[in-house]
Order: sequence, then structure tokens, then C-alpha cells
Amino acid sequence: RINRRNAMQNIVKLLADTILVDLFQKNSKGENISKNEFDVMIAAYKKDHEQRIDNNIQLTSDQKSKLKNLYNEIADNVKDYCQESLRIEGRLAD
Repeated sequence: RINRRNAMQNIVKLLADTILVDLFQKNSKGENISKNEFDVMIAAYKKDHEQRIDNNIQLTSDQKSKLKNLYNEIADNVKDYCQESLRIEGRLAD
């Protein structure tokens, strides 16, 4: 069984490390956010999560697949939302 605390930590890590912290720092400096940089950060966290799930011997392959897919959906939705918000504000650089 997957530990619920670990699952929530992964989500918080995704949000805090890749988006909230970075955007907050750049926003406080008045900088634009690069779409490519944003995409790379999200991809790196998705890969990190995939590796941690693959290394979990307590999960079945079906459970691993479902958790990877759900995490990727969350990451993609967060990325799309944030990028669209930045685009609306004129702060998303291509």
C-alpha cells in the first residue's frame, strides 16, 4: 500500500518546488516566466515521481500505472493553469 502522506508530499513538492516557489521568486522580481523553463520543470518532477513509483515494491504494476497517470494529469493541469494565467497577464515568454 502506498502511504497517503507520501502521496500528498509528492503533490506538495510538485506545487511548491516547480511552480509556487519559482513563480513567487520571479514574480517578486517582476520577471517573465519562460514557457520552456516551466515545461522542463514539470517534466523533471513527473520523471522523478515515475522513478519513485517504479522503485516501490509494495505496489502492483496496475497501481503504479494508475498513480503515474494521475500524477501526470495533476502536473499537466497545474502547468496549463499557471501558463494560461501568465499568458493572460502578458508574463509568459515563449
